[in-house]
Amino acid sequence: MRVALGYRWFPTAAGYHMERALQALGHEVIYVGLPGAQRAGYDTTVPVDELMAALPQKPDLYLWIDPAGRYFPPGIERLPIPTACYLIDVHLGRWREQAARFFDAVFIAQKDYLERFRRAMGHDQVYWLPLAAAPDVHYDHQLPRIYEVGFVGNIARAHRRTARARRLKRIAERFHTNDFDRTYVPEEVGRIYSQSRIVFNCSIAGDVTMRIFEGTACGALVLTDAIANGLDELFEIGREIVVYQDDEDLLRKIAYYLTHDEEREAIARAGQRRTLREHTYLHRMQKLIEIVSAPGFRRLAPMRAASEEERWRARREVFIHLHMLDALLDQARDLGFSPLRRMWSAFPCLVRRLIL
Repeated sequence: MRVALGYRWFPTAAGYHMERALQALGHEVIYVGLPGAQRAGYDTTVPVDELMAALPQKPDLYLWIDPAGRYFPPGIERLPIPTACYLIDVHLGRWREQAARFFDAVFIAQKDYLERFRRAMGHDQVYWLPLAAAPDVHYDHQLPRIYEVGFVGNIARAHRRTARARRLKRIAERFHTNDFDRTYVPEEVGRIYSQSRIVFNCSIAGDVTMRIFEGTACGALVLTDAIANGLDELFEIGREIVVYQDDEDLLRKIAYYLTHDEEREAIARAGQRRTLREHTYLHRMQKLIEIVSAPGFRRLAPMRAASEEERWRARREVFIHLHMLDALLDQARDLGFSPLRRMWSAFPCLVRRLIL
């Protein structure tokens, strides 16, 4: 297939791993997301239907991947080709339900939110597609496992008071670790996990994170908090990964598995086999393409048939969350709305988001 791909590019983005997986599967990818320091792209002033029409060859699919920064494709509901979105952080806020209604198919990373999104869409072209590992980056580099516990992730100021930050602090006080405060490029992530005996995971809101797949792919034992969202369907708990219940249980289990090498390594090997067999981005993109290219797939985006007023309300919520003030004003102008009247109702919420 020829896939037009819209997302905010950065080296550790799930979208970047998905893009490379699509290419590895033999599909042609056309990047239509945001421009950046290392990549050309398009801003939010270009209607996506006009952009697609200007391409030398028409894509077979448009795919928008969350998180997309300050990018949401204007005019997506007018595209004459199938459209899909992949939503990762569905556990953080409800605005993605409005965004989803602009697409024919919705793929979500967290299983527990399937029914909510099916209700929002009004049809069943909503699918669970978990995150994954990138086998060209997340693999066992065959390095000495010099770290007792490894972790790569977000502990920026917004997360300093979370359970994740508290637990990382306690781990660092007792065990030898990598530098948790550093930012790592993708290749370094694979190396850190290949140098770790245990990879620590702590979800933000009960989500199944990329770290679970990345750590297992690199041959480390993954120790994660007890979460739902289909984790027990992805891995056999206790045999392929290990779950802890609270801070004390976490520290006890780290100490236990560091002193029981054979048991730890057996679980790590089993987890690695499962991930490489079932949980790579190659598997995920193959599944996505099979779904959108199936004979029964239909263009069912609710916003294709919605009124301009309904589209405006849905798009306004998305634009406000993504801090896309210029796109919000352009939308009001293009629809012939009075910007002052329409913007007034959105203004207080928008200001609060921009300030915070």
